[in-house]
Amino acid sequence: MPLIDEKKQKVSSRDRTELRLKGRAVSRGVAIGKVVSLYGTKRQFYKINLQDSQIAAELRRLNASIRKAKSQLKKISAKKREKLPNMQTGIFETHILILEDKSFLEKIQTVIKEDKVNAEWAVKTVIDAYVARYKAIPDEYLRERYVDLEDVAERILSALGGNGKTKNRLKKDSIIVAREVKPSTLIELIESNPKAIVSESGGWTSHTFILAREMNLPAVTGNTGILRQMQTGDEVIVDAYNGQIILHPATETVRSYKLAAAQFQQINYSGIKSAKGVLKTLDGKEITVRTNLDLPDGYAQAKRFGARGIGLYRSEFLFNQYKGFPTENEQARVYREIAEIVGEESVKIRTFDLSAEQFLDGTEKKEKNPALGMRSIRYSLTNKKHFRTQLRAILQASFEKNVDIILPMVSDVSEIIETKKILEEEKARLKKKGINSGNPHLGAMIEVPSAVFTIDEIAAESDFLCLGTNDLVQYLLAVDRDNETVADWFQTLHPAVLRAIKMVLDAAETHKIPSIVCGEMAGSPFYVPILIGLGAKELSMNVNSILRVRKIIAGIAFEEAGDLCKRIESCRTSREIEELVQQNIREKWAHLFPYEA
Repeated sequence: MPLIDEKKQKVSSRDRTELRLKGRAVSRGVAIGKVVSLYGTKRQFYKINLQDSQIAAELRRLNASIRKAKSQLKKISAKKREKLPNMQTGIFETHILILEDKSFLEKIQTVIKEDKVNAEWAVKTVIDAYVARYKAIPDEYLRERYVDLEDVAERILSALGGNGKTKNRLKKDSIIVAREVKPSTLIELIESNPKAIVSESGGWTSHTFILAREMNLPAVTGNTGILRQMQTGDEVIVDAYNGQIILHPATETVRSYKLAAAQFQQINYSGIKSAKGVLKTLDGKEITVRTNLDLPDGYAQAKRFGARGIGLYRSEFLFNQYKGFPTENEQARVYREIAEIVGEESVKIRTFDLSAEQFLDGTEKKEKNPALGMRSIRYSLTNKKHFRTQLRAILQASFEKNVDIILPMVSDVSEIIETKKILEEEKARLKKKGINSGNPHLGAMIEVPSAVFTIDEIAAESDFLCLGTNDLVQYLLAVDRDNETVADWFQTLHPAVLRAIKMVLDAAETHKIPSIVCGEMAGSPFYVPILIGLGAKELSMNVNSILRVRKIIAGIAFEEAGDLCKRIESCRTSREIEELVQQNIREKWAHLFPYEA
């Protein structure tokens, strides 16, 4: 539940020296606005100034969160004692004592009342002051106790989150600045229309910036220590074409960027005529374009641009919206709504792509490597109660509707077989209750090497395949897609990646089932000719990529794309492949790629 810092800065940005910072553009565009600093790790929040009438309610929120935090700690301590009687549980008792310290609580209450700020900000203010004093203590043992305070603060902030959304909104022209922006936080901010994002971490294929591109929201990342350089209220220009951040811009700089920012903000697709008819290459190869969506509202525009259904609906964003697992009825209602919007075309619902880390409440250890841990279909099959609930909801929504199911991060054919069994059981349960259900097709998301190397077995048990190129690159090359330090090793055109894609597309052709490429490659004009040359017939992408991709498809010949891929086969490195593709663009498709040419 992000909260907002609306306090005006006393020092004007124009009174400071202009500072230009270089980052990496992960969502194109230009914006001019005021910084809103985002804090917190598990739960992100802003500072907000309260009215006098709001203070009493804020104090009640604080007291309720303290009670909840204490209750959690007592349960954790009891559970640990039960499992390991000889285990030292003093750490939990210390944290409880901090929460029961009257002076600690009174300090937070005083900040809320006197500064008229939200509880989150008051907790941060008091904890920061305590931590600063602890870090100044000469005794090393006492000095390290600040970690306990930070741990307690994080628990209070999590408790303050509750299950509802904030009613507070960002001010006009707000630019979010943070170490990291979580997808759930960004979803909550959509209604406030932020102008841009600046962050320390997060790569092109991170979920946050995929969502930013769907929102047409400029974003620049890779800016270490950004929160130390910027303060809420600072004026800033985000040039997400060139990966540049201009802090405290001079009057002349603002003037020079105003036109570009205005043109970007005024991008209006309403004048574009509806794209109708079958999309084909110059030599008659039919290619189907679908869209990836998180929110149903985006489909109207996607359809107008020529999308034929939803190739990937990320259902985990419901989890973010409902602050936990939505009920069967809540899910069924949303899935039906999407199915009705799509109409005759299909919507492919990916089951919750969640990780165990998202459910930690302090009772369990964090996974050392969540990307290789309990997530996606593994989590679903380990926690069948929630999985069965979601499958029942999809079954109900698919009655007389064109709804399909995608299983994320499939690594073994047994996961598909087990899911089929559960689907049959849940269909029988619904029938027994007199509830109608449909017959959704079941597809596998191909994202890990084991799925590629057992693709024939998986294809034989699947109704269709989905290629998730973002994670496929990550797992094939052992490169964290969100780790800035290894960004140069995240090579989409690595020979291993292209060979893996070819294997999957060939297997789908052999087994006569559809295959959809739905990762970021599918929405990139630069990669689309390669995908088509490798045999892709269906591409699914974010709404704002559709028009550019349609232009590329209609402007190239399938034969040309195939010839390009044959020449790629002799390349040994991603650099060689990229140079070959660039050469091909200059020679044959320069009119389609004005910027690359």
